[in-house]
Amino acid sequence: MLLPVCLTLLLPSCASYRMEGKTNVPTLDGQRLYLKVSNQDAIVDLDSCEVIHGNFRMDGEVDSIALGALYLGGESLMPIVVEKGKMKISIENSGLEVSGTPLNERLYRFIKDKNLLEQRLSDVQHKQMQSIMDGVPAEKAEEQAIEEGEALVKEMNQLITTFVTDNFDNLLALQIFSMYCQSFPQPVITPVIQEILDKAPADFKEETFVKEYLKLAKEQE
Repeated sequence: MLLPVCLTLLLPSCASYRMEGKTNVPTLDGQRLYLKVSNQDAIVDLDSCEVIHGNFRMDGEVDSIALGALYLGGESLMPIVVEKGKMKISIENSGLEVSGTPLNERLYRFIKDKNLLEQRLSDVQHKQMQSIMDGVPAEKAEEQAIEEGEALVKEMNQLITTFVTDNFDNLLALQIFSMYCQSFPQPVITPVIQEILDKAPADFKEETFVKEYLKLAKEQE
């Protein structure tokens, strides 16, 4: 599950939002869901509601576009961009999705594409074992698996690079860039990060996370 690095982008005035949700998960009925966003260094409750017969709704006003998350107790269920408009939330056993507003549509299209690539990567080893069982020499099966795995990693890197660079004008760029950077055990400047930075506008490079990450990465060199 993609967990949010919360941040905000100021809007000229307050914006009304509405979230209408449905779920087929029986254990959620009667539970209270919380919409949380960041407030400086703290995570705060913006709204909450009870799930009744698989339905729930929240509405209100925000003075900024915010990337937060829907929580059940202390567990983050899914990221949500709180923005002007009506958002439709689906919590199904088959997956999670937010639709109806521009940035949520972009975010969940990216999450879907990323999840599909991750599934294909996890299937590579299974296909390798199946090939061996079907009589393909082990060395050849391994070569095929390595080739397919490298192609999928390249596709994943391109997906991340394209998404970040296409969203420099909104808060999603920093969110996905942060997610990618935090996937490494220690700060490192990969070709993906370097390509993003080469294309990034000055204000993106001045973001606190970006500056601190690059500082730590250079110290590791």
